[in-house]
Amino acid sequence: MLHAGSLGVPVVRLPTLAQLRTYMEYSGWVCQPPGIGGSLWGKGEARIGVPAIEGNNSIIAKGILDRLATHEGTTAALLGPRIRYHRMDVTLLRAANDHRITDTIPFETASTVISSARKLLRAAGTTAWNERSEIGGNYARRGDEVLRKARMDHTQEGSFIIPLLVPLSEPEHRSYEQPALPGVEVLLSPPEPFERRVTRTFAQSIMAVKEIIVDPEHSPTKSDLYSVVERGVSREFCSALAQILAEPAVGEFETRFGWAESLPAPSTMPDSVVIDSDASQKIEEVAIQLKRSHIDARSTFSGSIVELRHVTDEPFGWITISTVRRGRISEIRIRLPFERYQEAVSWHHAQRAVIVEGQVRIGPGRRLIVDDPVKCRPIDEILLPLL
Repeated sequence: MLHAGSLGVPVVRLPTLAQLRTYMEYSGWVCQPPGIGGSLWGKGEARIGVPAIEGNNSIIAKGILDRLATHEGTTAALLGPRIRYHRMDVTLLRAANDHRITDTIPFETASTVISSARKLLRAAGTTAWNERSEIGGNYARRGDEVLRKARMDHTQEGSFIIPLLVPLSEPEHRSYEQPALPGVEVLLSPPEPFERRVTRTFAQSIMAVKEIIVDPEHSPTKSDLYSVVERGVSREFCSALAQILAEPAVGEFETRFGWAESLPAPSTMPDSVVIDSDASQKIEEVAIQLKRSHIDARSTFSGSIVELRHVTDEPFGWITISTVRRGRISEIRIRLPFERYQEAVSWHHAQRAVIVEGQVRIGPGRRLIVDDPVKCRPIDEILLPLL
C-alpha cells in the first residue's frame, strides 16, 4: 500500500516548522521544556534544536529536515514529502492521452477535469455521510466541510495530474482502558476520522464503478446498482466521472491513492484505478438509471471496526462498527458466528472497512445492535459472494 509520501509527488516546498514538529512528535522525538531561543528535541542520543520563531523560515526548516534525514538514514528529498503529507490523504487524479496530453493540455479539458474532480469529492463527502443513489442538491454539511479544507498541490509534469490533499483531523482522544474480565477477550481501536472516511469512500466508489459497472460486458442490473450505491456511488459521482472521460483529449483517467502515514491505511484498498475514456457513455447511462431508480440502502451501513469482543467458549463473537446512521456518528454492535468473528479479527488488523446489512435494534443502554446480519464482509470484496 502506498503512503502519501511515496506517490512520486515532487518536493515543491519544504515542510513547515509545524509539520516538522508534528512529525517529530509522531516518530518518537521528545521536546524538552522550551527556552527563550526555542526547544531541544531528543531521541536516544540524538538532539535537534528547533528555534522559536514566528512563521516559517526555509533555511531553518531545511536544516532541521537535513538532520532528521541523516538520523533516519535517508535523504531530505525522500523524507520531505513524507513529512509534508504526514497527516494528509493524497489522491492523484491523472488525465492521460498519448497524443493529446504531453507537456501541455487543452485549457477546456483542464477546466473540466478540475471542476469534475471537485464534484467527485463533494459527492463522496455526502455519500460517506449517507449513502444514496441521487443527492439532488442535498449535500451533507460534514462532507462540504471536508471539501472546504481540501487542498490542491502543484500539478506534475507529464500527464495532467492533480494532487488532491485531504488533511485529517487530530485523532479523537478517548480512553480505551477497561478492567479485564475473566474469559472475556476485548480489543478496542479509535474510530476512523471522517476525513479518512470521505477519502476511503472516494476510493471504494471509483473501484466499484470500474469493477461492477465498467468491466462486465453486460449492462448493470438492479442488483449491480444497489451494490455501487451502498459503496458510496451516486448519480452525481457518475456524471462527474463521465464528464471527465468524455473530454476528447482524455484517453484514460487514473486515480492513485496514498494514505496519511499518521493513520494506519486500509491495506486492501486499490493503489490505483484506471478507467478508459470508452466507458464514458456506459457510466453516464448508469447516472441516468440512478436518477430514475430509487435505491434504498438504509438497511446497509459501513465503517471501521472499533471493538472486538468474545467470551470464552461462546459460539459467537461481537464486533462494533463506527459508522454514520440517521445523520450522526454511531457505533453499532454486530453478532457473528465464531468462525466469521475470527475472520473479522483479521479484517480489523488489516484496517479493512466493513459493510453490514441487517435489522438494527436498540439494546440495553441504548446500544445499537444487529443480531443476525444478512451480510457482513469487507467493503473492498466487491465481487465475492455474500455471507
